[in-house]
Amino acid sequence: MNRRERRRIIVSVGIAVGAAALLSLALIATTLDRLQSLAVDYLVFQSWQEPGVKQAASNVVIIAIDTPSLRQLGRFGDWPRRYYAQVVDRMRETGARVIALDVGFIESQADDALVIEAFERFKNISREDLQRIGLPLNRRSVISPVIGTSLGPPVLRDGEPPLYPTREQPQPIYVDASTALGHANVHPDKDGTVRKTPLIVKASDEIYPSLALAAAAAYTNTLGLGFKPDPEAHRLLALNRIIPVDQFGQMLISFAGPPSRIALPEQQTFKVVSFVDAMEGRVDPLTFADKMVFVGLLDAAGFADDFNAPTSSGLGKMHGVELHANSFATLLSARVLTEQQLPVTIAIIWIFALLTGLIVFRLNIVQSSLITLAAGALYVFGARLYTTHYFDQLGTAIPNVIYPPAALLLTLFSVTAYRVLFEQSETRATRAAMGKYLSPAILNEVLKDPGRLRLSGEKRIMTCLFTDIRGFTTISERLDPETLVRILNEYLTEMTNIVHQWQGVLDKYMGDAIMAWWGAPTDQPDHAYRACMTAIEMRAKLRMLHDRWQDTGLPQLEMGVGINTGPMVYGNTGSNERFDFTVLGDSVNLASRLEGVNKEYGSNIIITEMTYANVKDRDLVVRFLDVIEVMGKTEPVGIYELLGTQSSVGTRTPDLLDAWDAAIRLYRAQDFTMAADAFSRVLDIDPFDGPSHVYIHRCIDLGATPPPTDWDGVFVMTHK
Repeated sequence: MNRRERRRIIVSVGIAVGAAALLSLALIATTLDRLQSLAVDYLVFQSWQEPGVKQAASNVVIIAIDTPSLRQLGRFGDWPRRYYAQVVDRMRETGARVIALDVGFIESQADDALVIEAFERFKNISREDLQRIGLPLNRRSVISPVIGTSLGPPVLRDGEPPLYPTREQPQPIYVDASTALGHANVHPDKDGTVRKTPLIVKASDEIYPSLALAAAAAYTNTLGLGFKPDPEAHRLLALNRIIPVDQFGQMLISFAGPPSRIALPEQQTFKVVSFVDAMEGRVDPLTFADKMVFVGLLDAAGFADDFNAPTSSGLGKMHGVELHANSFATLLSARVLTEQQLPVTIAIIWIFALLTGLIVFRLNIVQSSLITLAAGALYVFGARLYTTHYFDQLGTAIPNVIYPPAALLLTLFSVTAYRVLFEQSETRATRAAMGKYLSPAILNEVLKDPGRLRLSGEKRIMTCLFTDIRGFTTISERLDPETLVRILNEYLTEMTNIVHQWQGVLDKYMGDAIMAWWGAPTDQPDHAYRACMTAIEMRAKLRMLHDRWQDTGLPQLEMGVGINTGPMVYGNTGSNERFDFTVLGDSVNLASRLEGVNKEYGSNIIITEMTYANVKDRDLVVRFLDVIEVMGKTEPVGIYELLGTQSSVGTRTPDLLDAWDAAIRLYRAQDFTMAADAFSRVLDIDPFDGPSHVYIHRCIDLGATPPPTDWDGVFVMTHK
């Protein structure tokens, strides 16, 4: 990792840590909680209702004190209590299991006794009557409401239920006649939307379950087990199970559907019947059989017992009695969602921020933006999928869909801004200055670390390539300058493209000659193979270029290529004012010499034994040429001719190679007469095989003037 990369990763991680810390503090301070609530409303409740909750809702009937009832029975405050007695008796006759009243009988009236008697008749329905109407022998219960009161909102302390200093409750005779009391308090969030219900409140130093919880306990015959709140542990023991709650004992309501409208039966989440219809027996008795019946205000003109709910978007508000019914359905179905725990959300924030910082560090801005945005979208989609499709047990947590994506975006934007403001300006300046004479491979490496633009060097094993067009100087003298420049530019462009295609570094042009290398500045374990494939494709491209140059009268051109692999020093050389990014060393000089050696052997591509050792297991066709000693070097080196790939050579090449190997063995054994005949057999296969012509003449000369007895077979080059 270079100095610039180290600086970038330090800055990226630092920004990620800052973003994570900022969002963690915002989470603790509940800064964006309203956005989280709205997001959950939209992603979960407005588009989905849990099947188990909807099934539980089918056990509920709401007797609505509605506008038609008020029209027929008069002003609500003037109703005689006998109306309720009649409704309770109707519920007894039709077999309702539990009645929960969202109507408080705070003041006494003359006909209270009628209601109390109706309560007793309902609770004490005989086994014979139940059997007669074909219903289970479940206990019948009446739940009456209590209201916790205070001058302002209730007192909320972590680990304790909501505290009300005072309460309103029915007259004592109603308290005594009721199976249980349940509080009917509704706690909207700060935005006025009801998403939770306090399952337990403390009012006037007394603990009360919610109306829905008391009703659910009565409906499931678990009232006798009591209610054991433990908000500090985020749980409540009731209904013979552990119910997850928040630190104030509030349960998230899994809404069964949108608000019901009594005038539109097809749009009723719960079965809703008018109070007056129920009282006068105008409802099918099977409607109430073994049902949980809530009685309360719903669609009553002039009464404002309604609230916004997550499912009420565009459909109006939801009345208090229906909120209790939704809470009951949630408890009965045992499908209780919970909010993601604070430590879990904080952990995700930190993971997302750090991962985003590393992504932006490693990738360019477009790639990192696409990956980060895709990760955020995938997280939100996964959160919704998890909540809506894997909600099968108590306590399924709703993933936080605001803070973790915010960690992704804040880190992305912050690190990107840093890179644009500080790094991109530096990169643009470097590209403008260096892009005119550095190849793309070098330029990209320099842009990663501008510190490379200083006098320095590094030694490593690399592969170097030199090319030259045969006799191009002589041929160019026959061309006019404009044609010569056009042909030369086209040739160099195509050859350069091939070098770059194989991720080589174009070092320089020398007229029509090209120098390139592989293995630096980036690591390329297959650098020798890349150089060989570049040479093969260069020769093929040169043959194709002749079709474009037919109008110039150029003869068929051929190129010589020399390739060597070995230790080289690469880096910047020159002065402080002007320097060149290049490679140096004996291995580079040897590659340059080999390009000219092709003229001696009539070959096209010569590689050294070091290069051959790196590519012998590849799909290349190579033959041994000789052991030579080039000018400027005293140690001999084995050379090979690269003929092409297995798929590019002719069908007769295997026969040629067999004949060639036999001839070379005879030559190395100093049987020059037999060797000359063997090379002639190679020419029978390919009359234009240049190296065979060279060896035949050499065998004739050596046969006439035999070498000394200690001849080692090394051919000494006398020119470059």
